[in-house]
Amino acid sequence: MGKVLAAVIYGARSLAAMLCVLLLFVLGGLYQRFVVWPLVLLFPKRRLTLAASYVRGMSRLIFLLLGLGGASARRSGVLPTDQPVLILGNHQGLLDIPTIILMSEPFVPLFVTRRRYARLVPAVSLALRLAGCPIIDPADRREALAVIRKTAREEPRGILIFPEGHRARDGEIGPFKAAGTIATLSERTRPVYLVVGDGFWTCCRLLDFLFNVHKIRGETEVLGPFQPPEATEELAAFVEHLRQVMIDHLKVMRERRGA
Repeated sequence: MGKVLAAVIYGARSLAAMLCVLLLFVLGGLYQRFVVWPLVLLFPKRRLTLAASYVRGMSRLIFLLLGLGGASARRSGVLPTDQPVLILGNHQGLLDIPTIILMSEPFVPLFVTRRRYARLVPAVSLALRLAGCPIIDPADRREALAVIRKTAREEPRGILIFPEGHRARDGEIGPFKAAGTIATLSERTRPVYLVVGDGFWTCCRLLDFLFNVHKIRGETEVLGPFQPPEATEELAAFVEHLRQVMIDHLKVMRERRGA
């Protein structure tokens, strides 16, 4: 009976936290539309600063509300985005991006984003456009690589790529779709930082959050920098090496906490 009651309490707490997060997205979307966007139009030179302040604030509030629902998240390391860098992360869930946003200083990195998120997603779609994030359609490989190459040539800050291409529902690091990473590094040599996260895969999809927020025990660590080789033909092996580094470090993280 005690276990059943505890499960009900945890489930209700998780549901309440998630409803608060959804309300945050509605209110945050309105604030973005009627406050942030007009400010960007009035002060276009401050667009990136205004956009970064908004997404950082939203990220902090998301983790605050999820914490009230029983979730925990530990972050270790900083991603220096005052220079051109490439950030590669394993992709376990919807909290990977707000986590990386909070670990990046002083700027928010650009996210290589699927086209379906660029429209009609409250508080997200407009933020992507204000930040200038590259929008791609993975089904159109040629266009996607062209967009990534253009971003790599012109972007003076950090670029974030999830080379797995999708969220891993079992928490493991899957094979890399390395074409985007290789295109970025061949277009412009830049240091590579790795972000290894764990504990977010328990809530991989939006529906998973409703009654499972209390199961989130996230931790994220930064590795690097790693200097890519000068020769383009060596980049594929370099990217595969980085994947193995991430796999090994994820194993260390799990052993450390006895998972």
